[in-house]
Amino acid sequence: MVEGLEFAPVILNGAVTFTIGSLIVYLIHIGRLKKNLFYFAWAFGFMAYGIEIILRDHIDEVSLALVGGVMYSFLALGAWSLSNLSLRKIVLAVPIIIVSGFLYLTGSFPIALIPFPMALTLFYGLISVGIIYNRAIFGRILDKLVLGWFFLLMVNLLLWEQWIIDIFAVFAKIVLFLGILDQEFVLVAEKIRIAAQRYPSISPGVKKEGGVNLIIPTPDSSTGNEVNWMEDKIQENVREGVDTYVFSFQDLPSHSDLRRMRWINPEKVFVLLFSSSSLKAREEFTVFKMDITEMGATLFELIRKYYNVEEGCVVIFTDLSVLIHSFNVDDVFNMLLEKMGSLREAGVTLYAFFHPETHGDPAIANLFKNISDSVLKL
Repeated sequence: MVEGLEFAPVILNGAVTFTIGSLIVYLIHIGRLKKNLFYFAWAFGFMAYGIEIILRDHIDEVSLALVGGVMYSFLALGAWSLSNLSLRKIVLAVPIIIVSGFLYLTGSFPIALIPFPMALTLFYGLISVGIIYNRAIFGRILDKLVLGWFFLLMVNLLLWEQWIIDIFAVFAKIVLFLGILDQEFVLVAEKIRIAAQRYPSISPGVKKEGGVNLIIPTPDSSTGNEVNWMEDKIQENVREGVDTYVFSFQDLPSHSDLRRMRWINPEKVFVLLFSSSSLKAREEFTVFKMDITEMGATLFELIRKYYNVEEGCVVIFTDLSVLIHSFNVDDVFNMLLEKMGSLREAGVTLYAFFHPETHGDPAIANLFKNISDSVLKL
């Protein structure tokens, strides 16, 4: 039984943990977060975690084991839900994890098979492997989530049975919560799977090489000319059986133009709208935040998807200059440069419309021309 001053930190830890889970559910409810397994799993995991902390000294061991099993099940789901494992396989694993939750108890419980420290290592290890795997896939954008989880891991392993554990655990969970909220762009993988049906992979033969191609319209060229070029390219791709992804930035060109491109062949043409304002467009296009990291992650997912598809795919950036003005030259340049080798190997051909006259410094145009395989005049 927790007594004296030790009681307050335990209550604080449990209350904060349960509140974090409730906040995630609330943010899903108001539309701030997507209705996704990733968020629901962490939310219910934290809620069960909070209940387990508050009740651990007040209920029988069997009930505590059940709550602990549910808690670890949801946390494991949250850690692994962004992986390439199918949802079915993940869900089927939950009962196994729940049953294993009974190992949470020490030798005082008859069916306990392993000592408590080993059980704790087993559970936290399963979740940690999932988080490390996602960090390897998505890179530095997962750092806050990784930091929060491993701080919580160290707290539980090194400070167990010390009253100060609850104080440090609260801090770790707040960092972890902020990391969870940051992961909207990590759901890119799921958005891509929804936007594009997965066709059977074709046995790799002699793949065509992908790369980057700039399209430079004349200063007096109208938007209509650019749209016509894109439609012609899409029709050519459809005839050749090649998928096309149109990356539209800040709702350019118009939604009616994008809609017309999409309906050339909805099974082979996909419009990905990166916008800071579009709301209704979510009903007909796949909408992302106007975020350079999210664009890079989306391009990464496409490269990975088509790596073993002989025809590769075509990606069209509707206006590279808009990206440069929205962010900065270095970020956009580095994003393309980092993907250059992968684009070539995967056979992903990127066409980017570029307007040199909108940039005051001529060196900007030269910078992007130097990494392009070709420069097309429109």
